[in-house]
Amino acid sequence: MRGVIVPLVTPFNEDYSVDLNALEEHVDFLQKAGVHGIFINATTGEFTSLSLEEMKFLAEKGRELVTSAFYLVGTASSNTFEVIELTKHAQDIGADYAVIAPPYYCPLNDEALFRHYSMVAEKADIPIILYNIPSCANPLSVSLIKRLATEHSNIAGIKETIDSVNHVRDVILEVKGEREDFKVFTGLDQHFLNTLILGGDGGIMACANFAPELHLSVWKAFQEKRYEEAFHYARKLAKLSRVYSLASSFGSAIKLAMSLRGFSIKPVLRPPYVMDGEETKEEIKKLLDEALD
Repeated sequence: MRGVIVPLVTPFNEDYSVDLNALEEHVDFLQKAGVHGIFINATTGEFTSLSLEEMKFLAEKGRELVTSAFYLVGTASSNTFEVIELTKHAQDIGADYAVIAPPYYCPLNDEALFRHYSMVAEKADIPIILYNIPSCANPLSVSLIKRLATEHSNIAGIKETIDSVNHVRDVILEVKGEREDFKVFTGLDQHFLNTLILGGDGGIMACANFAPELHLSVWKAFQEKRYEEAFHYARKLAKLSRVYSLASSFGSAIKLAMSLRGFSIKPVLRPPYVMDGEETKEEIKKLLDEALD
């Protein structure tokens, strides 16, 4: 698995129920656009606001809908036994990968994190993508990532949502360098091209929900060694990534951008998140006009 992978938003109705029609429409749009992977129950999908039953339901629904791309299911929780349950469920329904962010809220050292992931990896055969997002959860050090990848063959890669070129460089050199099949993806749109240059495998990036053509243009140009074109689209993507700083949450930023681009997904977030108002929407509109002209 390589390329552009989309961490799906979870569409909600005004009563906060899941909007299945919008979900189906969005997955269809992304597959027609030609993305390489679709990832449900992601951070962008507000997984922390979903119940265990809803996460399983969405995973099953997504498995029905995703037919022409790799299918990834988020199975994170701060409860190790819930992670095992969700990961085994993802395996049972035929997902291609489980994506697991570290436990959050409770500070853990590397030994505790190693035990957490090892317990999951030993109970499930599905390939696992680690998810390093230190702004929201316990950070994964390079040495820990290397140990997990060395000791568990089904730990297949990592999503790096970290604003550090040096960290991603070290993961590629020290982990992928020793285990060639280990995949390294950026989680940040603005780091897509430099991750590819360093030897990474692609990106799992939220702006691809509403502008996948930009990410795919970077990917295709880079693969075909049309570097000036890759630089051109990467600069547009870097500008577009400023959308996150304009809103109070990533969910608000992405859903407002989707609304502005004509998607049927409603600008509704589940509490405790709140949607930003017209002033923020206007700022995002201006950014989209500049970045996507």
